[in-house]
Amino acid sequence: MRIYDLLEGTLEYDQICRLDTVYKQIASEQDEWKSSCSFTCPDGCGTCCEHFEPDVTEAEALYLAAWMLYNQEETAFAIVEGTFVPAREYEDGCILFDAHSPYHCTVYGGRCLICRIFGFTGDRGKDGNKRWKPCKFHPEPLPKPLERRQYTQDELVSLFGALPPAMGDLMSQAEAIMPGAQGSTEPLRIALKHAIEKLVMIAGFHNDNNNDNNNAA
Repeated sequence: MRIYDLLEGTLEYDQICRLDTVYKQIASEQDEWKSSCSFTCPDGCGTCCEHFEPDVTEAEALYLAAWMLYNQEETAFAIVEGTFVPAREYEDGCILFDAHSPYHCTVYGGRCLICRIFGFTGDRGKDGNKRWKPCKFHPEPLPKPLERRQYTQDELVSLFGALPPAMGDLMSQAEAIMPGAQGSTEPLRIALKHAIEKLVMIAGFHNDNNNDNNNAA
């Protein structure tokens, strides 16, 4: 589906583009942090995704819906039609998690905000300074010189000469895309279905208008 062409000029398209800018910033800041601290997830881990389903804003759902309609159209329509069968091995958790794949996330390029920032972001303490703790799911031993504890901003600068992006800062930037929507979220399986339906409806409307205009000409 030419989803992005059909959405261009709409509010939803603008939200998707603005969120894409935030996602690219997250990737850039995380890449800088990863290159400094040399902390990485073990190959094929995915433990943080097991039994976890993100609650997402409408903007996140729209971004993922557009990505799926462009890259995985058949799966997107199966979700809407109720025929999609998750590849997970248990009843709870994200419907897009595949326990049998070494990559686990089946929509990695369109994944939601929390899926992008978990593990490679820190937070801020009461003093406003950044702090960071290695992922609790990372098996022992941790990459040297890390220990399984929380590091202060001064310690991080001393050890690595760099600081991780702060989760709260990134989430605020993403939430600002939809003013008034802060705290307004739904489980992924619900929000994604609604978002796919919404984009298909908008794309169909625009496509019909384009056809009418071409016929009139």
